[in-house]
Amino acid sequence: MTDIIGSKASIRAEIKRRREAVSEDELISGDKRLTAKFREALDSDGKLGEVFDKASFIAVYKAMGGELPCDDLASYIRSLGKKTLYPKVFGKDMLFFEVSDPATELKPGRFGILEPSGSPIMACDKIPDIVIVPGMAFDRDLNRLGRGGGYYDRWLGSFKTDNRPVLIGVCFGFQLVEQVPSDTFDIPADVLLCI
Repeated sequence: MTDIIGSKASIRAEIKRRREAVSEDELISGDKRLTAKFREALDSDGKLGEVFDKASFIAVYKAMGGELPCDDLASYIRSLGKKTLYPKVFGKDMLFFEVSDPATELKPGRFGILEPSGSPIMACDKIPDIVIVPGMAFDRDLNRLGRGGGYYDRWLGSFKTDNRPVLIGVCFGFQLVEQVPSDTFDIPADVLLCI
């Protein structure tokens, strides 16, 4: 266990250093490229396309600290009549809120991340069909390394495997590593979009 934690910490430190070097222009370009990659994946992966076509609610996130933004992707999703959900942390839990206008509905919250305002009772009672999730690193086996809080893993772990939302990991190319150390509670992505 100590070796896994140490390995995770060193990967996080290296990726954090590299993310800090990402320019604003690269973030803007990455946002657009992610939407294009997502659209390609819908066209080339029949199962993913089918899930998306039937989906009503898709969870996205607001990027911070050099994460790959998905603002353009969220706009694209809404333009197709889908609802976007954004996460908000309450203690050790993460809940999702429907957001139709991120510019007015998201405010700085815990950890400085833009998130929906509102109390847990206002959270959406709908389960997203698809979850777009960032990560510090991913590997080719779709293992995901987050920031270390375990929010996505705990939330996803509350579902039975056959009833869990489709998890789409997104990252820059430099975040793809040879191997992400994983524990039994770490939940891998179903699809990885690496730009």
